[in-house]
Amino acid sequence: MIEVIELRYQYPASQSPALIAPHWFVGEGEFVLLAGTTGSGKTTLLRSLVSLVPHFYGGWFGGRVVIGGRDTRSHRPADLADLVGYVSQEPEAQTLLDRVADEVAFALENLGYSAGAVAARVEEALDLLGIAHLRERPIESLSGGERQRVTLAAALALRPRVLLLDEPTSQLDPWAAESVLEVLRRLVDELGVTVILAEHRLDRLLGSATRLTVLEKGQLLADGPPVETAALLPDPPVLVQLSQALGWSPPALTVADAKRRLGRHTFPSRAKRYVAGGEVVLTLEGVTCQRGDRVVLRDIDVVFRRGSVTVIVGRNGAGKTTLVRAALGLEPVQRGRVRLFGYKPGEPAFRQQLRRVAYVPQFPGALLLATRLADDLELARRSRECAHDAVQAMVDMFELAPLLSAHPFDLSSGERQRAALAVALIGTPDLIVLDEPTRGLNLAVKRRLVKELRQRAARGATVIITTHDVDFAAAVADRILLLGNSTIIAEGAPEQVLGESFAYAPLISRIFGPAFLDLEDVLHVLAAVSPPLD
Repeated sequence: MIEVIELRYQYPASQSPALIAPHWFVGEGEFVLLAGTTGSGKTTLLRSLVSLVPHFYGGWFGGRVVIGGRDTRSHRPADLADLVGYVSQEPEAQTLLDRVADEVAFALENLGYSAGAVAARVEEALDLLGIAHLRERPIESLSGGERQRVTLAAALALRPRVLLLDEPTSQLDPWAAESVLEVLRRLVDELGVTVILAEHRLDRLLGSATRLTVLEKGQLLADGPPVETAALLPDPPVLVQLSQALGWSPPALTVADAKRRLGRHTFPSRAKRYVAGGEVVLTLEGVTCQRGDRVVLRDIDVVFRRGSVTVIVGRNGAGKTTLVRAALGLEPVQRGRVRLFGYKPGEPAFRQQLRRVAYVPQFPGALLLATRLADDLELARRSRECAHDAVQAMVDMFELAPLLSAHPFDLSSGERQRAALAVALIGTPDLIVLDEPTRGLNLAVKRRLVKELRQRAARGATVIITTHDVDFAAAVADRILLLGNSTIIAEGAPEQVLGESFAYAPLISRIFGPAFLDLEDVLHVLAAVSPPLD
């Protein structure tokens, strides 16, 4: 189905190849998982399979990529539309029309399908992704996760033989992510579709993939069945790390397998941290927000205190982004009041207080305004009146040294996320607000981010995070807010709101119970286990 032969590609502005692949073959009906650290070449490989490399991105291209018998050197992306479905790393940049149903129908209409066939396929795709209720919604009114599912529905409507997905679950809540993965499993098992998927959050995928291809620094590091290849990952997922810690070989690739191997072994509970926080920094009282006739938030009452990390979770479209935008005066409030450092939106003093806030929106490119990343970092340093070593600290933390001369548009999605976090976190902001900050980040970077945010909270900063990454939430949070039905339906410590939840439980909690939130909890008590696990 797919053959890559002596592929070598270099982007126009780069000084080194982004991808070198001597030979790589994928048969029909395989489910291939691409893994590797940020910038390892996963996205470039997917772009080469859909002919965007080199026809759209330019640069230097050598070798051959043949997909379904078509050589990408002579077949442009439009020539592969009937064969290959592609969902990019940034689905918000892949939509063209204003209404959900029109977006899903667009490619079908351009390929000349009849009105009846278009209507049937659109309905099927919307049902498959569980978004039929969004049919008439304007694209601009959707959350990031909802857009992600719309873009995937548009690709599935074409019924491609090959489906290429770049981090398709990065903005999805746990239920939606599992629903999408179930659709992919059915496409592979029942229809023989070839699925090639790049992801950083691997734990939910390793048990489904038939192959794992590992890339590092633009080269193929390993390729084979996940049970054999997972241990070779440079930044292994939690299940593989857990397996290594417990001496399991081969590693467990599913929660069910891990629980089976544990058998009746139990771990002593570890005392949890709980930080109530200090003085009030931000208050929302009876806040209601609407988009047209749709109520996004209803009567929200919540207080955020100095020295505490609050993580907001909830399904796609629950209002997480609206809540933090309303708190910063970026979203109109129909009823209720907001107080930031004691001031309300619209007051001159409120705008002045925003200098004390670090905010990374869901689309991090909005923070990158210069033609070089180094210039964006310097601009942030000057605005925060920081010493030069504050920039270097962020460069080191987010591994940005090789990217300082790059234009932000030339960065991958994960690199752009790291860059935006670095720009926002320069200096010592009193309030840190991060909307989906782990999108495109590998585990090592996420661990450093957790440590940094915990340290800043300990020094008195207020941290507010929205995320669908429940494992990250469990590791960083003092308090969890669960949004649903336009309001806060649960609030409390992570082991209560997450650990005892069926949908939002972190992976470690699903294996060991709600008292355990992350791998660190397990490692902390591992020495006390007797007899040893095997």
